[in-house]
Amino acid sequence: MTKTILIVEDDPFIALDLQDTFENEGFEVFGPVAAVDEALSLLERGIPDVAMLDYNLGRETSIPLAHQLDKISVPYIFVSGQVDRVVTGNDQRQQTVVSKPFDPDRLIQIIKDLITKNDNPIFQ
Repeated sequence: MTKTILIVEDDPFIALDLQDTFENEGFEVFGPVAAVDEALSLLERGIPDVAMLDYNLGRETSIPLAHQLDKISVPYIFVSGQVDRVVTGNDQRQQTVVSKPFDPDRLIQIIKDLITKNDNPIFQ
């Protein structure tokens, strides 16, 4: 069964690169979208298996989206060029944070590990 990923990234070049990367790995991509309201709208139409969230989305952060993903039990990671802000600037439980620039292979492995953990109740 094809796994789905929600990509929330406000830099269009990074977003398209991520979309290509995940589609090449066999994922179905929701988005990419560049804002929290766009992502929430996508969630009304379907629930992804996992999400990748750019922390800083211009004038907003992806924290409201992270709260919604927590409510519907969708695992996610933050990707940010401001890792210190992500770690200290939110009240999320221990979340994975990947620093920009990132290694695409490492990002794919982290996402796959999150899905495996979420699919296997032994790890929860």
